[in-house]
Amino acid sequence: MRCPLFPADEPERLAALRNYGFADERSLPDLDPVVRIATRMFDMPIAAVNMIGNDHVFFAASTGIGEVDMSRDVSFCAHAILQQGIMVVHDARTDERFHDNPLVTGDGGIRFYAGIPLRSLDGHALGVLCVIDTKASRPFTAEDEARLVELARMAEDRLELRRIDVCAREAPLENGSEPIAVDLRPPAGIDALTGLDDRAQFYRQVEQALLHGTAAAVILLDLDGFKDINSILGPDLGDEILQLTAHRLRDGAGVDALAVARLGGDEFAVLAPIEQVATALALAARLQDTIGTAVELASQEVRITASCGVALAPAHAQEPVTLISNADLALYQAKAGGAGGRAVYAPDLRSAATERHVYCLDLHRAATSGEFVLFYQPQVRLADGTLTGAEALIRWMHPTRGLLTPAAFLPQLEKGRLVGAVGTWVLDEACAQAARWMRSGVEDFRIAVNIFGAQFHYGDLVRDVAHALGRYGLPSEALELELTENIVLSSDDSVLDTLHRLRELGVGIAFDDFGTGYASLSMLTQYPLTRIKIDRSFVSRMLQSPREAAVTGAIIQIGRELGISLTAEGIETDLQRDYLSSRLCPEGQGYLFGKPMPAAMFETELARRPLSGPQASPRTYCGQAAPQ
Repeated sequence: MRCPLFPADEPERLAALRNYGFADERSLPDLDPVVRIATRMFDMPIAAVNMIGNDHVFFAASTGIGEVDMSRDVSFCAHAILQQGIMVVHDARTDERFHDNPLVTGDGGIRFYAGIPLRSLDGHALGVLCVIDTKASRPFTAEDEARLVELARMAEDRLELRRIDVCAREAPLENGSEPIAVDLRPPAGIDALTGLDDRAQFYRQVEQALLHGTAAAVILLDLDGFKDINSILGPDLGDEILQLTAHRLRDGAGVDALAVARLGGDEFAVLAPIEQVATALALAARLQDTIGTAVELASQEVRITASCGVALAPAHAQEPVTLISNADLALYQAKAGGAGGRAVYAPDLRSAATERHVYCLDLHRAATSGEFVLFYQPQVRLADGTLTGAEALIRWMHPTRGLLTPAAFLPQLEKGRLVGAVGTWVLDEACAQAARWMRSGVEDFRIAVNIFGAQFHYGDLVRDVAHALGRYGLPSEALELELTENIVLSSDDSVLDTLHRLRELGVGIAFDDFGTGYASLSMLTQYPLTRIKIDRSFVSRMLQSPREAAVTGAIIQIGRELGISLTAEGIETDLQRDYLSSRLCPEGQGYLFGKPMPAAMFETELARRPLSGPQASPRTYCGQAAPQ
């Protein structure tokens, strides 16, 4: 075993180590995320930040390491600090420097090692970030090396913050009597999680640039789908992703950037001295590419995408708040086009935002002034046309635009805070109406109510349902709640728990638009479903397309095998009805049986055609001639 040489700057290096506050050899918790990311990124059991002392090494952070010899003369990292770049040892047992090293020859000894020096601002190697495996000859590609460099920069940033704190803590008073007490919280204007500028500091930087007449571009970036990633991987890994994104963003912005900030949550910002749109878009694209490099976390590859909004001064604004607001409008436009989009501010974006704002005010007025109404669409038994129930569908009776269908307002409603209150109103109103019809003598009637995703997360849906049933004396089996696949796919385990509690009340649970999303068949067994609704897109094409016919038949067969009721949507012709009935689909709804109609019109139909007994002409439903 060969002892490592000492760097030529060894005295200065040790002095720098003391300047970074490692004289007491304590660990640095701020470096823990770095080593955790390293183990996941490279799928290795061991990662560490080793600081190299005079005759021994010590861990500033580590994971996966037990009791080991900390002598400098056996340390791999003591060799690594002599390198300008990364030191990679593919098989320590065949390397003349380490083959007889006790860290290698012992049980579970080191076989693979990759380490990169961590340097002070003036270039002295303080220590090493390393990843270690007990398996030999594993590949370490150029991409792996780039990732290790990236993590090393993250570690160096955190070391520099420590040095600043140490210097402040040890600064003497003017009379030289004793050290100044220092608040070790992050300095004002610094985001505690990422070390970037915070929102207030970014605004100040933009203000200073515009005051000096600097041509500048504000680029806002929002991580796509981060909420779902955070829910799946957990908040700790979510924080690590934000930290890694911050460092990638700082590297991608380059040394010419005037500011790089985290504005909050998963939103970041860059201020750069750019005056041309094309140049700003090129920088935005580079930042997106930098952020989007895959990372291995929790034994799975995670790839982050970001949407970008760009605004320039003086072209788009000459005032800081307006410039940032314009970039935010551009970001909104970019996100509307899907993940990974980019957009530049244009005046019509502000006009559209004004329209959205007015529309939001309209929605608030509608919710408080009783402008929302419910229409009811019949659901029938296909074998004989017996009316089995109705689906409650929201409409907006707008004072100037007339009757609006959900397509005109639900997307905007679902983005705001009103959606929970409106959903509760729909549930309450539908239960009240169903109870009135049942008190008038209607039996075996089922009311179906669509549920918004927000109702699972705001308020208490189980309580609201129980309250509505109790208030109106409606039997629980007379209520069926419909939810789409997207609600299930974009939610966490709390949704499943809520559905089980609702099912315990005796309420039916229907999967709406089944087959149009990405739900797996396993969800049919995981969720307490009582009904599958076959989407109208399959029904409309099943007589012309063997594929749609096969899918429709498969859904019917699966439902029957699992004991789940079925309703086909969008039935418009006798041929469609007969085809579905012949394949034992029990129920359906669609224009053949009746369009959505106000409660008064539906009551007329109830009086005209009871839910049991002799039926009207098989080609006449709900007072309407069936389309051919």
